[in-house]
Amino acid sequence: MLQAAQTAPTDKSTSGDPGTDSGSTVVTIQYLRAIAASLVVFHHTMAPAALNVYYRRSFGEFGVDLFFVISGYIMWLTTVRGRRGPLAFWVARLVRIVPLYWIFTSLFLAVALILPQTLSTTPGLDPIFILKSYLFVPAIHPYYGGVVPLYTLGWTLNFEMFFYLLFGACLLIGPPKLRLTVLAGVLGLLAMSGAIIAPQGAVLTTYTNSILLEFLAGVLLAAAAPRLMRWGSIGGAILIALGVVWLIQVILSEAPPTRIVGYGVPATMIVAGALMLEPIARFAPNRVGLLLGDASYAIYLAHPFALRIWQLAAGALFPALGAWTSIAVYVIGGMVSAIAASVVCYLVIERPVLAVGHRLIGRRALSSRTARIEGVR
Repeated sequence: MLQAAQTAPTDKSTSGDPGTDSGSTVVTIQYLRAIAASLVVFHHTMAPAALNVYYRRSFGEFGVDLFFVISGYIMWLTTVRGRRGPLAFWVARLVRIVPLYWIFTSLFLAVALILPQTLSTTPGLDPIFILKSYLFVPAIHPYYGGVVPLYTLGWTLNFEMFFYLLFGACLLIGPPKLRLTVLAGVLGLLAMSGAIIAPQGAVLTTYTNSILLEFLAGVLLAAAAPRLMRWGSIGGAILIALGVVWLIQVILSEAPPTRIVGYGVPATMIVAGALMLEPIARFAPNRVGLLLGDASYAIYLAHPFALRIWQLAAGALFPALGAWTSIAVYVIGGMVSAIAASVVCYLVIERPVLAVGHRLIGRRALSSRTARIEGVR
């Protein structure tokens, strides 16, 4: 997902080489990436009807909001002092996002055509819809009716890619303060248009969704990060606690507020608090937490396949289980197997593919640090 320096990176780091200083990793952000990915896995683990009755408050989707704030944070941090133009930025983003997403979209399509009975959902196989799914164009799913692509997890990437389009265009503006002002103005106007005008159609409803403000929140945190890291660990712990309490109140509410208020605000508070705790976290980084943070994009995309395989296998091996035993087998076993398989995917597929992509665009082959610097998942 990301690696970042405490201060804005040099032009060398923004080109994809963050250097060799171990201090450049924002440890707490790595941990948050791992937590965000795990929340999404839990959310989908509880999706089957037999388990969903125990999961009436769908808080796992909060992981997506954490991802969006983190994405805005790292995009600003890796470009603020560099000289990268829009084209180089967009190409780097495509190399980072597209290959793994296309791999899993194609895999899903193949399963839908060859073994549709193994899917827990009904795919939409309209050719135009499939093409739009590959190109990150928001479209109405022919079966569900919602604005999601063929591989439904890709709905978040539709927002990501639109944010990258706007962010890259803003790189034409030299002074960082003016760039930030313009970006904030554009995202604010889009969100305001969505709230006031309520446009129709898949594209307009996506590009005027208030969830775009979560990217802006991350950008603002990146601009304020040097100050936040000096505020002290006690303040960071309090801010994280307040964010968690806010989230719990939203989860327990019978009439929850809008997503940007219910999830976007606590996500911003938690990321800000994590930055304030960074000096402490640097003393003894947890290797497992860092690895899961590195693998968060692979976890996000790969876990549904591993989870479905586990569900089918568990159903065949344990046909009759009590309620609590089923929860232990399907939830705990499903999460462990899905995350473990996704980490293997990160090591065996994502990193080699990304290294090839970087060589093709003339950038240095990925080290473990380079893999972190510009991830978004």
